[in-house]
Amino acid sequence: MPLDQFRAALRDGRLAIHAALTTVMVWLAVILVLPSDTFSTSKSFAYMATMGSEPAWAMVFWVTACLGLVGLLTPSRAMRLGSVLVLATMHGVVAGCLALSNPATTGTGTYAVLAALGYYLAWRRTDEGV
Repeated sequence: MPLDQFRAALRDGRLAIHAALTTVMVWLAVILVLPSDTFSTSKSFAYMATMGSEPAWAMVFWVTACLGLVGLLTPSRAMRLGSVLVLATMHGVVAGCLALSNPATTGTGTYAVLAALGYYLAWRRTDEGV
């Protein structure tokens, strides 16, 4: 595989990570906006419920997803980096909240891995030069 094709494949992988982080934020926002009483029916969200209501968290996730989308669509490297850092941090916040509520849930590890992927992506983007 020529070097240019390899670089293009790496870039596509990085965009896929960015898109996945953004999509998960959209999913969280949608789940919390629906009238399902997620916080009251799931022990895993108990800590998040003490910090804010479902609509408040949905708005935070929606704004984070919008920043992620801006980062995906903009040609600015600084905006891409900033957007990935915000996404990774929010995934870390969710992992922390889930761990404080119910450390035995698989969501804790899942969101921690997503946060780690986001920080890895940010590191790779700074390595390329912002």
